[in-house]
Amino acid sequence: MFLFNVPPRLTPAVRVTTYYFVHSMSVGVINAFVGIWFAHMGITPEQIGFITSAPLIVLLFIGVAVGRVADQAPDWRQVIVVGAAISGVLPLGLFFAEGYVGILIVWTVSVVSQMAILPVVDAASIRLGRRVGFEFSHLYAWKTTGYMLTIFVVGFVIAEIGITAFVPIFVGLSLLRAATAFGLPRFRETRESLKASIHTDSLRTVLRPWFLFPLLGWALVHSTHFVLNGFLGLLWHDQGIAESTIGLLIVVGSIAELGMFVGFKRFAGRITPRVLILASCLVAVIRWTAFAFSPTTPVLFGLQILQALTYALGFLACTHFIADVTNESIAAQAQSFFGILQSGVAILALVSFGWLAAMFGAYAFLASASLAALGALLVVISMILKK
Repeated sequence: MFLFNVPPRLTPAVRVTTYYFVHSMSVGVINAFVGIWFAHMGITPEQIGFITSAPLIVLLFIGVAVGRVADQAPDWRQVIVVGAAISGVLPLGLFFAEGYVGILIVWTVSVVSQMAILPVVDAASIRLGRRVGFEFSHLYAWKTTGYMLTIFVVGFVIAEIGITAFVPIFVGLSLLRAATAFGLPRFRETRESLKASIHTDSLRTVLRPWFLFPLLGWALVHSTHFVLNGFLGLLWHDQGIAESTIGLLIVVGSIAELGMFVGFKRFAGRITPRVLILASCLVAVIRWTAFAFSPTTPVLFGLQILQALTYALGFLACTHFIADVTNESIAAQAQSFFGILQSGVAILALVSFGWLAAMFGAYAFLASASLAALGALLVVISMILKK
């Protein structure tokens, strides 16, 4: 199924694709405008840093547990729908939250309830896609499309009404996401559900160095993309790049991701996931090293195109690697564990990069390049341990 060939009836592929598209809307609003809203509510930059990190910290403790519950359920859909409903209702508390503590609590439970089910959705969708014949990577293509469109449209709305429109828009999109979840199909076949319910495998059976190292290696690369979102615009601004150009650079990166999500099938069938993960790490070394030396704007546009390899390719390769190695009885737990790796490393990277950027400016990206190099080394070690 090509990305834009929508079947005339609501097949499982269309229903899952719709959920990914709608889910990306609330994410786009958060990433683009929540910092402005926090500041409008009197939250200091230091407090904003903790509020945005708090959900990641909580996920470190509950992520695998949510995946375990989902794996033990008759179908993953049940946990996804319940989680989506909870994450749709909780943001209503933002209408009443006041002060740092109140906003911290409501924001944390709202975001955690949303993020905790994402690995479950990915695990369920990739298994369903393999069974009924649609590409998992195309779901992320639609997700990226929805993300960009939402930022574009909501940007005009907030420019016209003001940042006070953030909460109503975010709450509305969260409720829309919850409603869309009720339209999701069943992800397991009945006989597969029975097998999963009596299967005795546990996540520990696959937590071996050859399995862990590629995921940890790319989690290091992923953490550098958190840094990209948090600091790159500011560093580019300090280098004298206009805000309009910064916006175009970010859009180019998103379009490059979209291209990879659409075309990933060409790589998936010919090259093993670990080789693709290694390629993502090595390209990240080149990309971050170049960023460190404040290249010219034309070079920056070329480096932003590499987002297709450093993020989209690496992420998809990891999800396929996990699906290839694990069975359905631990699929959600394995994806949740991967999410925990990403969150944990991202927290450390954000804290350390902020300190490095304050001292060294753009040269702090050499630290990002070093993390990517370490990630590549871990993938190579995995290949040596088990071919």
